[in-house]
Amino acid sequence: MPDVQPLLSICIPTFNRSRFLAELLASLHSCSSPGALGTAAELIVSDNHSIDDTAEIVRGFQHRGLAVRYVRNETNLGADANFLRCLSLATGRYLWVLGDDDLVMPGAIAALISLLEQGEASGGFDLAYLSSFGFTDTPQQRPTAAVLQDRFGRFAEIVTDGAYLLEKVNALIGLISVVIINRDRLLRVPHPVLAMLTGTNLMQTGWIFPLLHRRCRVLFVWQRLLGYRHFNSGGWGICEVFGVRLDRIAAQYFAAEPALARALMNGVLRYWLPDSIMLARAGREGAMHVEDTIGMLRPRFGRNWRFWLFVYPVATLPLPLARSLHRALRVLNRATRIAQAAWRHLFVRGTLLRPIPPVSAAHRPSVIASSATTMP
Repeated sequence: MPDVQPLLSICIPTFNRSRFLAELLASLHSCSSPGALGTAAELIVSDNHSIDDTAEIVRGFQHRGLAVRYVRNETNLGADANFLRCLSLATGRYLWVLGDDDLVMPGAIAALISLLEQGEASGGFDLAYLSSFGFTDTPQQRPTAAVLQDRFGRFAEIVTDGAYLLEKVNALIGLISVVIINRDRLLRVPHPVLAMLTGTNLMQTGWIFPLLHRRCRVLFVWQRLLGYRHFNSGGWGICEVFGVRLDRIAAQYFAAEPALARALMNGVLRYWLPDSIMLARAGREGAMHVEDTIGMLRPRFGRNWRFWLFVYPVATLPLPLARSLHRALRVLNRATRIAQAAWRHLFVRGTLLRPIPPVSAAHRPSVIASSATTMP
């Protein structure tokens, strides 16, 4: 462990995706100021024994001044085990496991450090949730200010209702890059052995769920600081992972607070699964497995009215009818979301936060520490 513990560890698990990794490292490099990196954060790449030019890509950024620690696994551990490897490599108080094909917006690291430091002054956060936007081809899809900014002008908010958080973000809680956890706090709270989630494609829930409870303290970043790449994974099924497996894991982790599991899966059924099923039926979900959607989901969710209203019709109706119904349901959901957001913003919102800008260039928040190349 370094002499001074970093506030934030940014860990990137990767395997044979050097082109995407190069884009991510370039976005991180643009957030950094060479020669003034300091100790506020560390950046680590955990290479799962890639056979492409990943090592050369990382070395190139090291030579350009990006302080990144490179760790190459002796064998391919599998995706979930490599995620877990990131947890063991990190030394920071907070841990951000960042997908190798995602992008960080300019100024994001300094903003996050400022927000986390403000939280530390009042007891810290259990975790942070980052609003994000999807993209398919980086050079052609530069986000506009309207995409990045929150409609109510919020940058970040302290949320203390775990059920609200889970219902709102639902399946996105499983998107590897959108959650930053309080690593120090995780190490102190009881939780199941993380290795039991190997092979679920949801390893990250093992360190997120133990920190979520009814009155947790979450930094919800409304400003979109993160872009994630659409349709860039495969080899698994959306209903199996975000229906059956996520429900099973949530029931186990939230056994003492079942309302949290219900809030999560209610959001998945209403907002996320219908969209994903329609994309899959249209052939736009990449190399996802073909699934028996109803046969897989009905045994678990057949008693939930959201399954019958939002999922069953879009999965079973002829495609033209399913599309029409899905558009109508999306309008309904959008109106519901806007009404809920307006009510909460006016009457029950938490403390709002904004990054504190540095006084001068000489006092900018330090961004990334440690540049050693490490071999296990």
